[in-house]
Amino acid sequence: MLAAVDQLTKGTMAVMYQVALLRAENASLCKANEALSKRRRAKRICVQLGGLLTLQDAMDLLGPGAVGREGPQETQADSGGAEGGRTRVRCCGVCGKPGYNARTCQEAVEASDSAISDVIVVSS
Repeated sequence: MLAAVDQLTKGTMAVMYQVALLRAENASLCKANEALSKRRRAKRICVQLGGLLTLQDAMDLLGPGAVGREGPQETQADSGGAEGGRTRVRCCGVCGKPGYNARTCQEAVEASDSAISDVIVVSS
């Protein structure tokens, strides 16, 4: 009977140690999660190695032709360059003109309409 009590005590101690380890791990993960959430919520107002950037400074950096461009733009990540990302205008896959895509291209619609008009329907 004494052996059974010793065995029960040993099992209980093992469970208590596991619970203590899990609580410590949970606390460290909660701290890390809170720090990550705080970083994600923080406003990004500082430019790397340059401090605050005003609107006029940004316009000066971009140049005269950069403000007010027409058409959708896509930013692509550069392969480790110092400039960050580069911007290019998206173009249609059918005709190559900027401002729309292949799904909304008028030349593709006209080409498909002419192909349909070339088909002769014979009824018997």
